[in-house]
Amino acid sequence: MMPCIFPKNGKGFTLTEAIIAVTIFVLIALAIFSTYNLNYRAYRESERKAEIIQNGRVILERITRETRQTKNIVTNLPDDEVDATNTIMFQDGHDISTIHYIHYFQDGTNIKREVLAFYFSDDPGTYVVWNAIPPLSQTIKTARIEEPKVIGEYVSGLGFWGAPVINISVSLEKQDQQINIKTAIFGRNI
Repeated sequence: MMPCIFPKNGKGFTLTEAIIAVTIFVLIALAIFSTYNLNYRAYRESERKAEIIQNGRVILERITRETRQTKNIVTNLPDDEVDATNTIMFQDGHDISTIHYIHYFQDGTNIKREVLAFYFSDDPGTYVVWNAIPPLSQTIKTARIEEPKVIGEYVSGLGFWGAPVINISVSLEKQDQQINIKTAIFGRNI
């Protein structure tokens, strides 16, 4: 004898009951999917924000550390933020065995760092300070000691201003996330 799939009273699910059950299932599935999608978007947004915050911190930490040790800032920095410049060059205060200059600048959406040196045209092996006066019939030339390297990305703005306290402003942007970070540095050796 075959088992019967219908109850003995002969009643099963009506079409209306089946449609209601499927509708409830679809609504629950949509609610679960919507919640998952919302949480996933929030996670991605916070991940992007964390990435640009970390990038900004790395940029400022590196510039701050090297600027604090400088003996001489070459760039003529404006007094206020409105006129801020997006480049700074200063003498390397960490390596006192030779005269090198560190140059930070914005290149598109990147912050780059390069190391330069200055020399007289007849003596390329001897580095001099940036504002040295060359002997007669010579000129002061620039040598690139280290090629420009990217130290930060997603930068939409960079600004340096003030003296003796040097102010730095970095604006970063990635997709729909934007942050602005500012700091002030007092040079130890200036």
